[in-house]
Amino acid sequence: MVELKKAAYPAVYLLYRTLEEFFPLIGAVLLDEQDGMVYGSNSDAPTQFYVEHKFGFAQIFGSPVPPFEAALQEYLLVDKGFAPAKVRLYTPHLPEFLQSTQCDALRSERQRFILDPASDWAGNSLEPMVSDIKITTVHQGNVAAIESRFGVVGRFWRSPEDFIRKALAVVAWVSEKPAAICYAAAVADGRAEIDVLTLPEYRHLGLGKRVVTLFNRHCLAQGVRPLWDCFTNNAGSMALCESTGFVPSQAAYPFFTLNK
Repeated sequence: MVELKKAAYPAVYLLYRTLEEFFPLIGAVLLDEQDGMVYGSNSDAPTQFYVEHKFGFAQIFGSPVPPFEAALQEYLLVDKGFAPAKVRLYTPHLPEFLQSTQCDALRSERQRFILDPASDWAGNSLEPMVSDIKITTVHQGNVAAIESRFGVVGRFWRSPEDFIRKALAVVAWVSEKPAAICYAAAVADGRAEIDVLTLPEYRHLGLGKRVVTLFNRHCLAQGVRPLWDCFTNNAGSMALCESTGFVPSQAAYPFFTLNK
């Protein structure tokens, strides 16, 4: 298990983008759009890889190499050598060391959703906003207020400027205060990883559906396909994605949360 230099990232990305199990947050690291670490099974001609985003989302992919997976087991479960407070591991490929009953408590399931091309995702039936609610995008004049309320501007992106230009964010404001946001945690290969948040005091106002629907429009107008991944036991998130035109694209996949 060796850390790869950034010069090696493009070749790894070319392999990664061919996989069905493609996650924009992982792709963004390989594109050097967002920060993270990339490890390979060797330095010369690696065939298996582990990518870890600075926020902790991670994935193992490529042709299985037993010594590499053994080193990952030490790194993730024994030494806990990762920098983030926790690793959030996508595992469509499930290494043997994570299949033991000892790891059951770390395991959950997530589901990938895509927009249904046959549905009326544009949301023509949305009710008009009341007078004290408005919807905006993000710009230099409001990004500080958005970060103060949600704390998401620097979570994935390197700078406020990157967030403004690349996150395609849509924000609902109530009485001039940010109340709900939908944005791309990452964009790679023309695919956006949705993140959506409504502050507790503004829930049940329909703001989540509004910002997601307008985010979808914003993405598609720029040739970007929104993707939604959520935990299968998160009833609220599952209901919101289905109400905004998303449908499951594949079977639920295992997901592991590994704390320091």
